[in-house]
Amino acid sequence: MSTEVPVSFVRRYNAGVRMLQQQKGSRLREAVMVDPNVPGDRAFYDQVDATSMSLVTNRHGDTEYTDTPHRRRMVTMAMYEVADLVDRADQRRLLNDPINPYTRSMAAAANRQIDDVLFPAFTATASTGVDGTTGVAIPAANFIEADGTASTGVGTPLTVTSLILVRNLLEAAENDEGDGDDMWYACLTAAAREDLLSADHTAAGPGTVADFDFATVKALVNGQIDTFMGFKFLKSQRVTRGATNSWNCPFWVKRSMQLSIGQEPRSFMDVLPSKRHSIQVRHELDAGATRMDEAGVVVLEVIV
Repeated sequence: MSTEVPVSFVRRYNAGVRMLQQQKGSRLREAVMVDPNVPGDRAFYDQVDATSMSLVTNRHGDTEYTDTPHRRRMVTMAMYEVADLVDRADQRRLLNDPINPYTRSMAAAANRQIDDVLFPAFTATASTGVDGTTGVAIPAANFIEADGTASTGVGTPLTVTSLILVRNLLEAAENDEGDGDDMWYACLTAAAREDLLSADHTAAGPGTVADFDFATVKALVNGQIDTFMGFKFLKSQRVTRGATNSWNCPFWVKRSMQLSIGQEPRSFMDVLPSKRHSIQVRHELDAGATRMDEAGVVVLEVIV
């Protein structure tokens, strides 16, 4: 056979474009309060705090009035976008039209951006007061290492003991526990989930969620943690990084976190005469988030 036969080799190019591995949907949106129609650049949410009763010590006396505590939280909105151009000449020369995969990729980016708006809000200073100019930081007792010690930014391994500590903090703050707005959530990285499914890191710990005493066989068979110790577990690699070598893994009650949407993720396709009539594919999002109260949020610094 001729040594030049490779010139005639066939090359096959497949139709269609495949999406590579990526987070396509928002992991947190269903686990927080959502206000879907926010006009303007700020949103204000009024709140009423706990009041108390007084002892009646006389008959036919005057009614005593108690000022009901009012609070307010502010969300600052921000615009986000991603866009790209498809040259009409390139479009004619391509086997696969990139417009559809571009649109799907940008939609996934918008959903991830929602999580990127929410994660910092767990630990950020919240804006309060009449016009949102008063800042409220997350309490030091609610932003701690996974072993319960003061925050250092270094992180410690997550254990069942850590979960018991978080439960104690949320219960002591009188957080209701149930369905809907009272659901308790936790979001962990892959490494933090591994910690819970592996040997306990404390000398006298109560075990792990892989223990038959603490979890179902499903956690062992599938390596999954769905609901445990009252928390609905979510997974994400977009959890905010700590100061040095840690992840800030949040535990929260749904009603304690607010996502405000000015514009739902929306896709646009336009022909631009100024760009030789190239097609612009663009996706936009207008959103903001805040912590609504400190009593319903605990953040553990977990070692990477």
